[in-house]
Amino acid sequence: MPDPPHTNRELSQGQLETIRMLYPLFKNEVLRRREYMSRLSVFHNTILVFLIMIIAVVSPGHPDSTMRWLTISGVVILSGFVIYLILQQATRHRMAKQQLIELERGMGLYEEDGMFSGKTTYPKHWQTDWLSDRSVAAYLTILIVLTGLAIGAMLIRL
Repeated sequence: MPDPPHTNRELSQGQLETIRMLYPLFKNEVLRRREYMSRLSVFHNTILVFLIMIIAVVSPGHPDSTMRWLTISGVVILSGFVIYLILQQATRHRMAKQQLIELERGMGLYEEDGMFSGKTTYPKHWQTDWLSDRSVAAYLTILIVLTGLAIGAMLIRL
């Protein structure tokens, strides 16, 4: 990503104060959204695992096909909704992360000789490392696999 057209030495004191005020808000937002995606994924995946265990241990032999398809539809709808929520949070996380990096640039945290002599406060690669984050793909993959296993268990057992 290209360097911003200004450095922190060119910003007014008011602009720096605004950046310093906004920075913790965006930093907290980035961390909060990532944590929410993780919790949402863990919670739903735990429910799916318990559902698979309950079907394997407790369910009766072969109830009517209407009940089977209603149950499968419910699992698919719930999983689809959780996928939607994860993707929504991922988009908001990306937007907050982009703004956070802009604030860090404005504060001069990626400039050499900013706070430490001869080096940057933050490594320059931190500006782009987040683009290769695969956690959302992992959340969705695990959720889809467990949804498939739950459906498979329902088709076999129910």
